[in-house]
Amino acid sequence: MKEMNSTIKKIILICFVTTFMGQIYLNPFNSEFRFSLSVVAFSLFLYFYKDLNIITVSFITGIFVFAFRMLMQFLQAPELQILELVHIHYPAIGYYIFFGIFLRISNFRGLHDKKYMFIVMVTLSDGFANIIELLIRMDNIEKFTGFSVIFFVAFLRSFITILVIEVINYYEMLLMKEQHEERYKQLILLTSNLKSEMFFIKKSMDDIENAMEKSYQLYYNLKDCNKDQDDQLSFAALSLSKDIHEIKKDYLRLTAGLEKILPEIETHDNMQIKDIFNILKSSYEKNPTVIDKNIQMDFNYTEDFMIKHAYQMISIINNLLINSIEAIDDHGRILVNCRKIHEDFQLKVIDNGIGIKSEDMNIIFEPGFTTKFDEDTGKMNSGIGLTHVAHLVHNYFKGSIHVDTVQAMDEGTTVFIIKIPLMNI
Repeated sequence: MKEMNSTIKKIILICFVTTFMGQIYLNPFNSEFRFSLSVVAFSLFLYFYKDLNIITVSFITGIFVFAFRMLMQFLQAPELQILELVHIHYPAIGYYIFFGIFLRISNFRGLHDKKYMFIVMVTLSDGFANIIELLIRMDNIEKFTGFSVIFFVAFLRSFITILVIEVINYYEMLLMKEQHEERYKQLILLTSNLKSEMFFIKKSMDDIENAMEKSYQLYYNLKDCNKDQDDQLSFAALSLSKDIHEIKKDYLRLTAGLEKILPEIETHDNMQIKDIFNILKSSYEKNPTVIDKNIQMDFNYTEDFMIKHAYQMISIINNLLINSIEAIDDHGRILVNCRKIHEDFQLKVIDNGIGIKSEDMNIIFEPGFTTKFDEDTGKMNSGIGLTHVAHLVHNYFKGSIHVDTVQAMDEGTTVFIIKIPLMNI
């Protein structure tokens, strides 16, 4: 039922647009015979609506055009008889029917890749259909001196048709390319987040292993101290050890699942810093928080670098950008700079947000530290963004991170400076 409704809607659209375009026309032979752009519109609809039957649509369109022309002329000259109006306009039905038949025979829908053949077939179909319409209008055929005008106009209309098809296809290709690039950028950001989470999970697994060993040791110590009595504390320690062991197994399953996914996207691990900046810039240009806060973001580099561990670098910059965005209230600016200093790669992320309190400077990289909360729910943020950054800089890149902030009036300027040996990036 839905398919039928869709087909009917398409046919009605074709009839209306073709008829409307048919009102822009020329009468080259001093008769009701017309040259118009309706044929271009009609051909385009038949080409793109490949689910429609060409012959059926041609017949219905011919009837619709015939009826519309009769109505228009009747409104302009009501003194004309109905039979007279039918005699004037019924040849239009013949044109559309035979034009559709010729297009169907030529299989013009399958000729797009053969552009010259497409033009030839549509030109011949249009030209022969026009000749048949002229033959039907026998009253003025003696005034017609040749076929050159008909086929020249048919050629122009077929050329316009293929030109419009090419423009539409080119636009669709650009749109698909843009969508593909957007998905690629999202994939890179997702991958960088997954990889940084992997590092954090593996670090947590080491902590879990240590906690499990300590809990087992506590169990044995308590058991030795209370050999002669049933001590609830020793059993509680044993129960705790078992729980920690279960948590460790869950972590192992999680990391195994993530590691199965990550190798499939390892091929793009090497990226230029220029491309990393473009991805992040494009991502944040559409970020509603950045737009609402009126934040200007600038990415600069003195020379392009090849980053061998691109996802980790993206994760570092991304988390620092999120931190800077959260530090800005209404409007502000974030500047990301990178350059080479001797044998080091230096990255700076600067914002003019609220700054960092001096008493918090030594603990901002600690897990769980945060000064931000969700105003809607009242819940504090997780506070692991900067912890991720510090973990990646210190443990993965073997670099250093330094933060400084300067208070000025009600505004602060915060600078995160990261230095990484060039051999490690």
